[in-house]
Amino acid sequence: MIVSQNETEGDGVDGPLRTVERTMNLLWQIGQSAEPLTLAELSRRLGLGKATVRRFLLSLEELGYVERDAKGSYAASARLERLAQRPATGVGPAVAAALRDLAAETHTAISLGVLRGREVLYVWRDPPGSVAGVALGEGARLPAHATAIGKMLLSQIGQDAVEELYQGQAPRALTARTISSVALLQGALQEIRRQGWALSDGELEEGLTAAAVPVYDRGGTLRWALNASSSGHRMAPATFATDVVPALLRAASRIGALEG
Repeated sequence: MIVSQNETEGDGVDGPLRTVERTMNLLWQIGQSAEPLTLAELSRRLGLGKATVRRFLLSLEELGYVERDAKGSYAASARLERLAQRPATGVGPAVAAALRDLAAETHTAISLGVLRGREVLYVWRDPPGSVAGVALGEGARLPAHATAIGKMLLSQIGQDAVEELYQGQAPRALTARTISSVALLQGALQEIRRQGWALSDGELEEGLTAAAVPVYDRGGTLRWALNASSSGHRMAPATFATDVVPALLRAASRIGALEG
């Protein structure tokens, strides 16, 4: 990287490992933000001087990992987005087999996803399909607030983080049932935390019902959210709650045990 050890030592940096740590923290802040971030905001979040942050940003911009807009704010580049979607978030053969078994057991479409800003990034789906005009598969994205899988993921990051994600921009209504205010979304997320699963009924697309649960690895770290969905009113929300959610919870426990 263009930022050298000598350049950062003046800020009290503890060698090249510290440089890597600060670079990754900077990329994390940019990658998780739904809106471009100013130099001042990045400096505040990282607890570093503007001059130091500017040097890192210039290096990352030159390498193609961040982009600067007309106002001078910074956002993730397409290159960084592609890197975030690589199979580091993907699934192995044993997990994929467990997911296919779950799809057969519940007669639903099964998905795994992770949170990327205000969107869900899908890392696995069976069978393939499309929802709200989006072809679902690895790399597909949908708005988190309008999906069961997204609401489950949002419930895991805490109230303050949710407020920050939607600061200045209310969730967009996609159907008459979509949650379209941050206050209502926070209330729904609180209930999801209490019960341990999320439900979506016509919030993304009319006639689409889905439920989602968290998947934790053996160390207790959130790995994915696991989602089951059915379209065309084929399955009532009550059936999801009584039949599908227990199957999801069992599968999440099995899948989590396969993850380190």
